[in-house]
Amino acid sequence: MSAPGLSVREAADALGVSPSAVRQLIAQGQVRASKFAGRVVVDPDHLRQVRAARRPVGRPFSPAASWMLLHLLADQRLGPVSASRLSQLRHHLRHDDPQQLAGRLRKRAAISFWHVHPSLLGDLAAEPGCVLAGRSAAELVGADLVGSSGPLEVYLPSPVTDRLAHEYAADLEVAVGVANVVVRHVETDHVPEHEHGVAAAPVVALDLIESGEARAIGAGWSLWRDGIGAWREDDPRGR
Repeated sequence: MSAPGLSVREAADALGVSPSAVRQLIAQGQVRASKFAGRVVVDPDHLRQVRAARRPVGRPFSPAASWMLLHLLADQRLGPVSASRLSQLRHHLRHDDPQQLAGRLRKRAAISFWHVHPSLLGDLAAEPGCVLAGRSAAELVGADLVGSSGPLEVYLPSPVTDRLAHEYAADLEVAVGVANVVVRHVETDHVPEHEHGVAAAPVVALDLIESGEARAIGAGWSLWRDGIGAWREDDPRGR
């Protein structure tokens, strides 16, 4: 009996990425897959939707530029920045299509997937430098995603990531459906916060948009567009 779908390698060829990248997309929920006879198989219909959604949206911003822009959108500042750079970022916020702008921020952080014993999830979330993200922060920043469940989602500063992985993660190379922590790695103090330990609404919006789950994506787009619209009303001429 043939497998009811594509192999990971076939999916990788279709998307033009590596097999390991496909496994990450599966673990994050952005590519729909299942197990068949002990092998991971990818839903070909969903893969076609993913390919259509991965249209080029422009050159991605660097992580540093991404966080500068997100700090501006959250009405916060990230250290010294030149007047010309500040003007460029404000221009993007005022004039870029919100959907394309979101796509250009996709490289703001590297992502990994951990399996942590459930009894330790609260301790991990309370670690200094750990900032709740995505669905873990959605309700706290006003996203319309009440009651949503899923893995713990956090931003972690790079200097502490290795230590916390050693202390908490039982598995850093998790199988499909096993990951219960999504870790986004950033440089120290890059993430604007809504309140201590909780990412600001624009950051959470992007996390939700990239989640691959329909309800979360819809809530993310609503939060993102509302945030862009409010910023433009408050700062239409780049004060």
